[in-house]
Amino acid sequence: MASRNGFGVQKVRDGLRWMIWGPRVLARGTWDLITLFRGGELSEAMEPWLECPLVDDVPFEKIAAEGMDAVFFDLENTLVPPGGPFTAEGRAVIARARQAGLRVGVVSNASAAWVPTALGAEGIPCVAPAGKPAKGAFLEACAMVGVAPDRSVYVGDQVITDVLGSQRAGMRAVLVHPKYTKEFLSAKFQRLVVRVIKRVTRN
Repeated sequence: MASRNGFGVQKVRDGLRWMIWGPRVLARGTWDLITLFRGGELSEAMEPWLECPLVDDVPFEKIAAEGMDAVFFDLENTLVPPGGPFTAEGRAVIARARQAGLRVGVVSNASAAWVPTALGAEGIPCVAPAGKPAKGAFLEACAMVGVAPDRSVYVGDQVITDVLGSQRAGMRAVLVHPKYTKEFLSAKFQRLVVRVIKRVTRN
């Protein structure tokens, strides 16, 4: 039975899976931030190539005109609501990217059991759970669709896992605002960390 806010029993189970798996992602992200901060490269690594209000506003034709071959997406709060499912709105975004001549894929930290099945049914290659911001998953996704990282763009709503992770892998990052108001605590925590980092690096 689904709860009033849309997070049903399966989504609670998926949340528990993230509680077990998520600390590894957070630990990796913290280590990456420390490494970049010590090297004085943190501010640059967190600056996206392009910023758009929402994923619906990403100019895929412009991206293709820049010589890019593929666009990869974050999943939750970029293409779909936190916890899913894959929606008609997400399909419309993927369709626009494909119409621009771009290959598509998803690189997501979502550990939910529905992700590979749902994306496979849509014909969308995916790496999930990805362990972002570690760059290995981004490189794996590029290899899956046969493109070089420097000819690829990654679209996501988080600075640390999406912008930092993809640009360290050699991709260009497009930062979008979160599409939905509800999100998991881990996502809110990331946004808090980014605000603190920006305040510190400005001083």
